[in-house]
This record gives sequence, C-alpha cells and structure tokens, in this order.
Amino acid sequence: MKYSYAFTAPINPPSATPKLTRAQVWEGLVHKARDPIKYVPGMATCEVLEENADGLTRQISLKPGSGPPGKVTEKVVFKKEVRADFEMVDLGNTISNIISDGEGESDLYLTFTFNLNFPDIQEGTQEATERAERMQGTAETAVGMTINQIRSTVKEQAGKV
Repeated sequence: MKYSYAFTAPINPPSATPKLTRAQVWEGLVHKARDPIKYVPGMATCEVLEENADGLTRQISLKPGSGPPGKVTEKVVFKKEVRADFEMVDLGNTISNIISDGEGESDLYLTFTFNLNFPDIQEGTQEATERAERMQGTAETAVGMTINQIRSTVKEQAGKV
C-alpha cells in the first residue's frame, strides 16, 4: 500500500504565546532533525552520522508499531527557512516539514507531507483503511507536537531554540 497525506496547522493561533517567528520555527525544525525524540513520539533512537550546511544523514529506529523495524538511514535536506525533507533511503518513504506564510505578519503555517510505502499491506483492504486512519491521526498529532515543542523551547530559553 502506498499512503500520501498532508496536514497543516497555524503556528500562531490567537491564543498562542509567545508568537513564533519563521527563524524560531526553522531553528526548531533543524533541532528536530538532529534530535527528534521530543518531537516524534514513535522515535526510539537517532544518531546523526554526517552533517553539512545542506542537511544531514542520520540513523533512526522507531518504537514497535510506529514504523519499519530495525535501524533506518534517513537523509535530511534543508531548504533554508522553508522546508526540511526526510527520505528513508532504503524504503523510498519521504516526509516533508514545510513552513509557509499567510496574510498577516505572524501568520505562519506548518505542513507535514507524508509519502509512505507499506509493502505488507494490500490496497483496498480493511487493514489499509485502518492504517491510513492511524497515519492521518499520527500526522495531525506530529504537527501540533512540533509546534508546541518549539514554543516550549522558546519560552524556556528566552526566545532561542
């Protein structure tokens, strides 16, 4: 089964404090790429193998039931202050974290896109429907958790991520 989904949430809804800047959110996404455990509940381990100005390569493992078993190599490509693309090299899975603008000064949005392969699940089955529903919930939770973690870090560190 192939699964594609995107979810977008406002970064600075009216009740949010402090209001986050694009630079703060970007630094949060870079931090998430380096040390994702606080941001991704299904992540068990992460080791950065290599890093340069354009991104990094890391080896991750996911908690049982959260994704493929064992260690997975991911290439992360940074597109300065706009997006971070994550590719599970051996699996062909991709996830993107995208910061976009709205009409107002602090009107920012965070979108996560998912393009995932589940080779053991047949399209059109009950199992495929259930997995898609679970992945949709996971995607929505991931966006909110990322925004909340960045905001929490900014509060704790007086404006820095």
